Amino acid sequence: MTILLLIVLFGALAAVLLDGDWRAGLMVTLLIGFVQDPLRKITPDQPGYMVGLVLIGFALCGAVLLERAGRFNLRAMFWTVPQFDGWVSIYFALIALQSLNSFARFSDIRLTAIGAAFYLAPAFGLWVGFQVGCSLPLLKRLLTLYLIGSTVMGFTVYLSFQGVDHPTLKEVGEGLLITFRHGFSAQGASGFWRTSEIASWQLSAAACIAASMGIASQKPTNQFGLLLLAAGFAFLTLLTGRRKAQVLILAFVAVYLLLFSRRASPASKERVISSVLGVAGIAYPLYAFILSENLGENFGEYTNRSLTIQQDLVERFDSQGIGATLRAIEISDGIGMGVGAGASTGGLVRNAARDAIQSVAFVSEGGGGRLILELGVPGMVVLGVLLVLLGLVLLRNFRLLKQLPQSTSALLMGLMSFALANVPAFFSAAQLYGDPFVLILMSLSLGSFLAIPTLVSQQQEQWALWQEQRRQQQILLEQHSQPQT
Repeated sequence: MTILLLIVLFGALAAVLLDGDWRAGLMVTLLIGFVQDPLRKITPDQPGYMVGLVLIGFALCGAVLLERAGRFNLRAMFWTVPQFDGWVSIYFALIALQSLNSFARFSDIRLTAIGAAFYLAPAFGLWVGFQVGCSLPLLKRLLTLYLIGSTVMGFTVYLSFQGVDHPTLKEVGEGLLITFRHGFSAQGASGFWRTSEIASWQLSAAACIAASMGIASQKPTNQFGLLLLAAGFAFLTLLTGRRKAQVLILAFVAVYLLLFSRRASPASKERVISSVLGVAGIAYPLYAFILSENLGENFGEYTNRSLTIQQDLVERFDSQGIGATLRAIEISDGIGMGVGAGASTGGLVRNAARDAIQSVAFVSEGGGGRLILELGVPGMVVLGVLLVLLGLVLLRNFRLLKQLPQSTSALLMGLMSFALANVPAFFSAAQLYGDPFVLILMSLSLGSFLAIPTLVSQQQEQWALWQEQRRQQQILLEQHSQPQT
């Protein structure tokens, strides 16, 4: 059954890509991303390589897109900050050097390849996301498909929490036991997703995307429905027992409200406020009188755990933030141990030289610690410059949003807010961002925002074409109105 379904999916992917249709290929790739986890659960030994199936599909789509485009055209991606081009070359040179460092240190080409992919895949995905952002209808279709898939997967999280006994509703392996308090431990609900941690991130991502599409919608009924769907996804994150999901959603709301308040028209603000109040008026009674009474006696433990977010944030910042960073500088001697030194391989690669290094697991749990461990202080300097330049790109693109329609700017602001909300989460749980499906969604979100200058240019070209057509029509009318002699 597993093999047959994979043959069907990759057969469909091959068919559309052979026809050069990379857009349809991305739609199929999203489907692969959703089915790979439940298929892994029912496959003997639950092989870890199945996590990368979505990456294979995405890479094939990107290859066809590159063949069609002819070149990467980074200048269009970073049009508002031309200096970015030169630093991209320095970045790739850095990854190449640290790849050689990794292979020389660990003598394992698989570990080096996995480590290099952690840095190269997001860069490639960012370019694909930029191309997707240049076609708003395609972007909306992909986001809609993602929400449909997440709705199905979210329902399985509810079934998992309710104790439905089926192999596809359990975590891979033995699962992770979460300690809620002294005397009470349980596994978080994962549904079809392979772990509760992945489920929590995907549900929070779906909540952010649904909210972005809802606010961007010009139809009150669609806006209300999408915002209600976002509230449903946010509620389901509680069932996973993972507090990082709530932090991500709160960070998204804070960033989005800040950006939306600076760009939205008064009419848009009033419409959104009305929809939010309407959703709250329905969601709270639904939760208080129906859901909370039918989720079992342990549901209170999950809600109580979500109230300890502030304490967890302080502890994680101290350990995975400052502590891991300082320890990474110490064990890497400041020059870095090479890509893959802190990679989570899912059991695919065992390397004695890496396992012998003390504190690798602790250091690589946080994003800052892993980056310093692998790239060293010089690498962090390069990344720091790139982040500053990327910040300039985002700021200047944000200023261009006023030239786009309100619905378009609201959607793109939402996607950027989602990407920015993941920054603190990365520095506290970097291993999660080694997941290919997570990287693809992040790349599509941030890459789409880079397409703003291109969208503005397209709009100006359409306006110029419309004006030219009007001018030609006016000339024809004047010619017909002149009396014939």
